[in-house]
Amino acid sequence: MEDEFKNIGRRVGNIDDLPEELKKNLQIAKTDELEEMILSVLNDMYSGMANLDEIIVGIYRKYDEIIDNRQFLSNKMYRMSQNKLLYSVMGKKGAYTTNKELRDYFKKN
Repeated sequence: MEDEFKNIGRRVGNIDDLPEELKKNLQIAKTDELEEMILSVLNDMYSGMANLDEIIVGIYRKYDEIIDNRQFLSNKMYRMSQNKLLYSVMGKKGAYTTNKELRDYFKKN
């Protein structure tokens, strides 16, 4: 029951097939453009694991976009980790991974 409650608003699935008139009226918690860039940079350029600096550079190199607010990006990635789109790497400050198994890779015993 708790999982069902958490997923309210996320069960619509892919909305690419819907007409634009309908999509513009939806307030679905969907992946935004910056999230897509972050995930793409992590997976395509850094094998699924990178720190904040690498992601900033990767976004510039891949998309020619300058991230001028480091704190905004950090907050965005934190929210993405709360939504399980990526995972904070234990033992590495500011590092994230898209691979759940790698989150404990640097964990100190």
